[in-house]
Amino acid sequence: MTPCLEADAARALSLLALAAEVSPSARAGVLERAFEIVENTGAGWSSPSALVAVAEAAEGERRIRVARFALAAARRSDEGDAVWGLVAAAGLLPEEEAQEVAAEAIARAGGAPPALVPGPRVSEASAVALERASRSLPAPQRIRVLARLLSALPAEARARAVQEIERRWAPWCFETREEAEAVTPSLSEPLLERALEEVPVWPVHALGARLVSVGREDEARALVLRWAGSSAGYRADALLRLGEALPPGRRPVEEVRALFEELAPEERCHRVKEHPSASVALLGDEAALRIAEGCVEPSGSYARTGALARLAGALPESMRAEAARRAVLAFEAGGHDADALGDLCGAAPWISPADAARLLSASLLDASGTPSLAGVFQGWASVAQLAGLFRRAGGEETVLAAAEEVALAGRWLHRVG
Repeated sequence: MTPCLEADAARALSLLALAAEVSPSARAGVLERAFEIVENTGAGWSSPSALVAVAEAAEGERRIRVARFALAAARRSDEGDAVWGLVAAAGLLPEEEAQEVAAEAIARAGGAPPALVPGPRVSEASAVALERASRSLPAPQRIRVLARLLSALPAEARARAVQEIERRWAPWCFETREEAEAVTPSLSEPLLERALEEVPVWPVHALGARLVSVGREDEARALVLRWAGSSAGYRADALLRLGEALPPGRRPVEEVRALFEELAPEERCHRVKEHPSASVALLGDEAALRIAEGCVEPSGSYARTGALARLAGALPESMRAEAARRAVLAFEAGGHDADALGDLCGAAPWISPADAARLLSASLLDASGTPSLAGVFQGWASVAQLAGLFRRAGGEETVLAAAEEVALAGRWLHRVG
């Protein structure tokens, strides 16, 4: 990819991010600028994922046209996301064409489930096409593909997939925890018993949640604590995960609080960061906030910023702005740690306008080190990542002004007067 095309793809993606921050009446205009970029330059992009993102935001014939750009890019690519690009493009194409592309993806991946569905981001249409195209795979590959597709399939197709998994079940049939975890919520009780024999390949916490869902709470507790061992940190983690699945009144509140007393401040903070909703539910609002602030410098600034930022979305509405304010202060006290920026941006809806403006000034282009031209628009500390902060700093007017600058950058980029 040439530098210009790389920057064009990044410009389009940043416009998609900015479009998400404005009202529906203004969104169409921002999206149109992204579509213009891809219409003019997208045929030469080498990133299938960038083209898929733009296609997903488009409609009708334009969506199909951009999806075919993505398909062509995936076919040209030797990168690891090429197969995923085929699968994602399939979900944006007409049904008959989608089936052919899904079959092509299977052939290119050699039927390998992790290549076909590397994560949870597959669309429903892609999942349907891939489910149909994978029916001829050998049973071991087929049920692993189905496991990875379950969450994206529509209800009837999901029910059929679960039935097929049960028919084709074999001991140790799933090779990753992600596959097993995807299937666990749908396990019938006979298969649940078999899965319990395959711990730890089957994820303990997912099995615990499934046991709770069928009324076997004591067994769930015994299971997660047995595998947590004697470490206070692991036991606290296990009970936080399990406690969130239990109804209020039956959660291990006192036990979790006692275990937290045994932990060092930074480890407490880490547990809150990893399980913000469960921490609020079991430890209480004020306690969770206090623990998140309890990390000590110099190593605690990243964990403290992340924990406070994530708590902003888990606390009652009346406390969210305060958690976000403290997250900003922790970020600044820690020297604007770039690793914490993602969590901080997630708290943008509760950050004050003044704090948001200050974060933009300090972070845009700087937090990720030496920026590339494309990195100005998309990536760490870019316009795209900070889009929510633009909104908080100056409202829709500021977001639209940023979108205008991103669009106008194309004139300079391509040396058009």
